[in-house]
This record gives sequence, C-alpha cells and structure tokens, in this order.
Amino acid sequence: MTILVTGARGNVGRAVLEELVSAGQDVRAASRDATTLDVPDGVAKVSADLEDASTLDAALDGVSAVFLYTRPQGTEGFAKAAEAAGVRHVVLLSSAATLEPESAQSRIARLHHAAEEALAAASFASTVLHPGAFATNTLGWRADIREGVVRTAYPDSRIGAIHERDIAAVAARVLIDGSHAGQSLALTGPEPISFREQAAVLADVLGRPLPVEELTPEQAAERMVALGWPPEVPPDVLRVWARTLREPSPVTDVVHKVTGHAPRTFRQWAEDHHTDFA
Repeated sequence: MTILVTGARGNVGRAVLEELVSAGQDVRAASRDATTLDVPDGVAKVSADLEDASTLDAALDGVSAVFLYTRPQGTEGFAKAAEAAGVRHVVLLSSAATLEPESAQSRIARLHHAAEEALAAASFASTVLHPGAFATNTLGWRADIREGVVRTAYPDSRIGAIHERDIAAVAARVLIDGSHAGQSLALTGPEPISFREQAAVLADVLGRPLPVEELTPEQAAERMVALGWPPEVPPDVLRVWARTLREPSPVTDVVHKVTGHAPRTFRQWAEDHHTDFA
C-alpha cells in the first residue's frame, strides 16, 4: 500500500515519513511545493495544496492511507477527493485544544473541530490524534537562549510536553495497522513539566545557566505574534497556561499502548534538539 504524508515539511510530518520508511512502507510526501521537500531516500514527492482540491487527484492516486495535517480550509474537499481515490484510512493530526473545557471559545479548537467533523462524515475510516503541547514549542525560545535567558508568561504552568517523534510513532503504527478506526487518541509526554523546569533541563543539556524572566500575558502574546502565531491564537494558549498553574495538564499512556514504548521525556527532546539552540 502507498501512504501519503501531508505537511511533510513540518516537524511531525518529517518524523512520520522517517517512521514509515524505517518500517519499509511505500511512502509519498506532499507539500504545497514539492521542490522544497527534503525527504528520506526512496520517498516520492508530490505538490498538493489541501486548500485547492484540483491539486489532490494526482497526490491521492493509488494511495490507501493518509496522514493529514489540518489546514484552515479544505478538509471537506480533501475528504471528497480521498473518497473518489479509494483511500481507506486517514489519520488526522488534530489538537488537544478540542478537548479543553473552553474549546467553544477557542479558535484553535474550532479549526480542528471542523476538520474532524468533515472526516467523520466521510465513507473512509479515520483516526484523530489529539496531542497536547508540543515540546518543539520551546524552539520559540531560541533567540532568548542565545542571550542567556528564557522569557515566558506563566513559567510554573505544567504541561505534558510531547516529543514530535512520539506523535509520529503513533501515527505510523495506526497507518500501517489500520487500527483505531473511529477513535480519537489523546497524546502526551510522560509527565507534566513546567516551563521553568524545561528551562532548567535545557540549561543542563546546553551547559550554561538560563534564568527565567516572567512576562506578562500581554508581553507574551506580542512575542508569539512576532514569531508568526496568528493574532487570535495567543489568548487561547495563554488561557490554558493560566489554568495549568492550578491544575497540571493530564497525561495519558496512549503512546505506550499504541507503540509499546514509553513516551520520550523532555530531556530526551532537548538532547535531540540541542544543536537547534546553538
């Protein structure tokens, strides 16, 4: 079978490609501009824009399963094209934001809910991944870390930061097995860890002190927008951080159940990414 991986330029998409290649699968990588893709040997590349249905037929030709990265628009068009192509299973990278108590007020949650609903209405099987906070979000600290500091709002907020390789390992296993059809899987790291604790781990791995400077929510929102976050998103994220000061984010054992290995710690993520902070 051929498995299509959309969003193949991203941290998770690239990791999914590598997991599938390691498992000996026939893989096709998709991005809006395939010429920009750097893929493992043996992986075919195809240009496909989920927001332009006319680009999907060639990408889906002969494909039996898809790893789908949520886009603001286009999931309904993708679902129709996937049905026409005979796709049997789609694994959607959604967000734990849809599981939050305040999801009705969250733009992130509304975006992902819409994608989930479009797939649920389709004739093929689907599995929804709900990862919590990505450990890769700390890459947003790179400029500060080069100055010898970490700046964040709510430094003692405790989240279940997850390594992108664990999300990818779950996605690859489900795509290969065709398992967990019709299910949603809440994915987290092994424990709630605060931003202050993350900074301490990074300081240890990088071998230099990294004191934490607390920002106001307003300052943090401005910095997030400067890093490329849509302006309407930081308020949603900051609400979650404020809540997890009082109630640490829950963690699950789904990664272990699906893959057979415990989720990687934040220290493992920091060691894997230490060169990103050079």
